[in-house]
Amino acid sequence: MKVHVLSDLHAEFEAFVPPAIEFDLVVLAGDINKKTRGVEWANDTFSCDVVYVMGNHEYYTGHFDRTLDKARKAAASHVHVLENETFVWKQARFLGCTAWTDFSSTGDVSAAMSVARETMTDFRAIRADTNFRRLRPDDVAARNRQAKAWLTAELQTPFSGRSIVVTHHAPVPEVAGDEHEGHLSAAYSNAWHSLLMQADGWIFGHTHRAIDTVLGGCRTVSNPRGYPGEETGFNASKVIEF
Repeated sequence: MKVHVLSDLHAEFEAFVPPAIEFDLVVLAGDINKKTRGVEWANDTFSCDVVYVMGNHEYYTGHFDRTLDKARKAAASHVHVLENETFVWKQARFLGCTAWTDFSSTGDVSAAMSVARETMTDFRAIRADTNFRRLRPDDVAARNRQAKAWLTAELQTPFSGRSIVVTHHAPVPEVAGDEHEGHLSAAYSNAWHSLLMQADGWIFGHTHRAIDTVLGGCRTVSNPRGYPGEETGFNASKVIEF
């Protein structure tokens, strides 16, 4: 199975035209474009099945719940928007969720939440609840706990083929890089080492740092384009085999 892996295309800043290469399936690990535009682009760009996980930027100028609903409705039949959901393709299952974080990976949740709220655009650009208030770090942490509980149960469910997890946020700090120092790094990665070891593959984005490595027997891959002019190690023709 050949999988074309892309994330963090940030087409809200600069359009992206994928190269003409061979693959069986596409994984888009978030931050493709704002709101439903990334899903609509995937509808028109690919004819094969696409696994699509929302990034934080998909929610910008949108709502924490309603934007996801709109993305699902906008998706064509071959584009699978996953949030705590599984898509089975032949002998592989793709377990998808944005994941977010619970801000615990640096050891001080309160400090990490405070830094994130002060510095991250998420908490100014995303709305939540029925009164459309600004998103708060505890909203994100609650969504993260839901994702972790779902993923834990799903990975424990027997499956005869390969289990490939797709998230936007990094599963463990070891693959997140060192661009974000101190407690801010807790907004970019989780500490899901035990879950990582139960998967055959893990595809993610968010960190704007390309990586393709094996941790705990799990092939862990990120292929982000990033912002215009940013050096991320992006490979527009990135195809991996499972």
